[in-house]
Amino acid sequence: MKNYREYDKESIRALIESGLKRDLHMHTYYSDGELSPRELIDLRISEGYELLSITDHDGDEGSAEGLRYAESIGLPFISGVELDSDDELGKDLHILGYGFDYDNEGFKEVLLKVRRERDNRNDRFMSALNKLGYDLTLEDIVSINEGRYVGKPTFAKALQRKGLMDNYQEAFKGIFRHETIRVIRKRAISSQEAIIAIQEAGGIAVMAHPMEQRRMDESFEDFKPRMYEILERMREYGIDGIEYKHPSASEEQQKLLAEYAKKHGLIITEGSDVHSPRYVRDYSRYHMP
Repeated sequence: MKNYREYDKESIRALIESGLKRDLHMHTYYSDGELSPRELIDLRISEGYELLSITDHDGDEGSAEGLRYAESIGLPFISGVELDSDDELGKDLHILGYGFDYDNEGFKEVLLKVRRERDNRNDRFMSALNKLGYDLTLEDIVSINEGRYVGKPTFAKALQRKGLMDNYQEAFKGIFRHETIRVIRKRAISSQEAIIAIQEAGGIAVMAHPMEQRRMDESFEDFKPRMYEILERMREYGIDGIEYKHPSASEEQQKLLAEYAKKHGLIITEGSDVHSPRYVRDYSRYHMP
């Protein structure tokens, strides 16, 4: 197997399009997943997967650890990351990066910037929860995954562990929708900045799960023109590909995304977006007409 430093864009694309059974969107306990990189890779191997990429949110530690393990067992593996970004056409536009050089200084600076913004948001998040009477300490948060990553799922798990919530999802359906909590957001980098950072580190940039840009009260027919508008904007920014096969996209929607990618010469990728083998997120609302 090639080391990631030997990849170029064409060889990354060839590997992705090689026909190997692949999962190119996975999360470990270095972000909001549950398993270690090794545990997740072993799970996927047991399921017959032949090409993998770990794409933790806003960090590459899980991917780097996964690469080392994959190399030791001869498994094709591509460096990966999922960067949160914002654009005037949509919030929480996620950009997947593949095949980048972990040692690229510019890319490391972007990840550090994103980490600082997340830390700032988390401080404000905890303060707001405490003011509402939810007594959480730093120790409560760090105990969830030894401080490797802190995000909303971490707070939800801490609330459940302290008996302040009956289950993990209750936090998202309840307290996290409180007006003083809902307005607390981290300042994400722009989608264009995310794409450029990945490409300047030698990688390819892919728009993650386009269907998740659909609003709660929006029919698919109403969303379609806006979906294409967002895709066009990403193309203007130089995006290399689209994640066409994702649990949020129905078969019909996957076909539309694949057709768009083919028309414009974009790479198509697929991934499970797995966070935990014990919990599968319900994506059914994105499949509705």
